[in-house]
Amino acid sequence: MYELTKTPFGKHTRFDLHNPSTGNGFSIVPGAGANVLDMVFENKSVLDGHSTPEELESGKWGKSTVLFPFPNRLNEGKYTWLGKSYQFPINNAATGNAIHGFVREEAFEVEYVFLAKNFASIRCSFDYIGDREYYPFPFSLEIEFSIHDSGKFEVQVEVENLHHAAIPFGFGWHPYFRLTEAAERHGLQLPPCEKVSIDKRMIPTGGRTQVKDFQKLTFVEDTVLDNCFQSSKSSGNYQLTLEGDGRSLTMKAPVAQFPFFQVFTPPHRESIALEPMTCNVDVFNNKQGLVSLAPDKSWKAKMGLQYQRG
Repeated sequence: MYELTKTPFGKHTRFDLHNPSTGNGFSIVPGAGANVLDMVFENKSVLDGHSTPEELESGKWGKSTVLFPFPNRLNEGKYTWLGKSYQFPINNAATGNAIHGFVREEAFEVEYVFLAKNFASIRCSFDYIGDREYYPFPFSLEIEFSIHDSGKFEVQVEVENLHHAAIPFGFGWHPYFRLTEAAERHGLQLPPCEKVSIDKRMIPTGGRTQVKDFQKLTFVEDTVLDNCFQSSKSSGNYQLTLEGDGRSLTMKAPVAQFPFFQVFTPPHRESIALEPMTCNVDVFNNKQGLVSLAPDKSWKAKMGLQYQRG
């Protein structure tokens, strides 16, 4: 049976959903952008999350961040929507761009926690009134994280447009996984896909290259990745696989909702980020994968992660 434990985590509250009989569970801080701190299967962590309140507060590397209203980078923070120009703050100094939207800075409310014998979930919500001049479009964002004793972890998201006109957005999730002590010792397999060509500021140039590396499970070794890819499939699900220390994780996402994904090996080389995204980098400008949601309408999506041992 899953149990819920709530403990202080800095100025926030940490929610631990855990099954002591199987050793499966996860930890989340709803008040800090619904950030998932840890994910555990058979009493072993698979997530490289924020381990202290100070790390969570700094938000370095955007670990387990909910990416909305856009994932990845926005060129110089500028975009135009319905004939009007907007300017996001530049929060990625290295490239001079805006990055990852703003809901990671917001407090989510807990809608409910569900605990069962072999399953647990938590649903969090954030209602935005449209008070930021660079994104004056009210919306409601609900996100549900769930874990199953079968080894499955799921993320479900729903966006409702509360504005009087259509609103633009993209969505992504930013987990870093660690199955063994270093990125180099992980095996990685990518689905058939194309790599998005980018310039020095990590903005797409419009080019694509067919991916030949990691089409079969291959050790990462000294490969450096911080790239956006687009699945070559036109329907169904694609999957990203990570292996290490006799364990594996398979990220599955429907291509209709998450046609793009990012893979990142951070400089500390301790983990690997696998990030399904609804859209390309700089989506508010190139419109590749952009969701335009009509007033009073909702958009829903789901991605899943499967854990296996041996």
